[in-house]
Amino acid sequence: MKIFEHIDKRVALVAGIFLIGLIGFFFYRVLGTPSAPPGVTELTDSAFNATLGAELLAALARLNSTKLDTSIFDDPVFNSLEDFGVDIAPQPIGRRNPFAPLSAGSGASASGSGGVSLPLRSGASGSSPPPTTENSGFDL
Repeated sequence: MKIFEHIDKRVALVAGIFLIGLIGFFFYRVLGTPSAPPGVTELTDSAFNATLGAELLAALARLNSTKLDTSIFDDPVFNSLEDFGVDIAPQPIGRRNPFAPLSAGSGASASGSGGVSLPLRSGASGSSPPPTTENSGFDL
């Protein structure tokens, strides 16, 4: 036909493939989709669910009605117990971000979160200053 002579064959082919894809998508979405995805089930009100709900409410009522006997805390034997726990000495606090680089520029030391000067490893940027006692146990 002379109507289609001025249309490029590649354009007609792409338009035809697009039209077929659009029709296929329409049939897939509208006609081929089940009401619920596979593996998903709808919950309905059944006697089993009502029984489970009633049992759960009964267990909750029993828990709410539970009274604890606190007279043991007034017992002289309980009050005579001693704590033999050990106090843990406070430990130094590290950097706010332990993964951050130690130096922001070409300096030989980095400042931690509390203004503590931490020495860099030797050879990181020339000569490093001698270790200070400010770091209180940090070994970098």
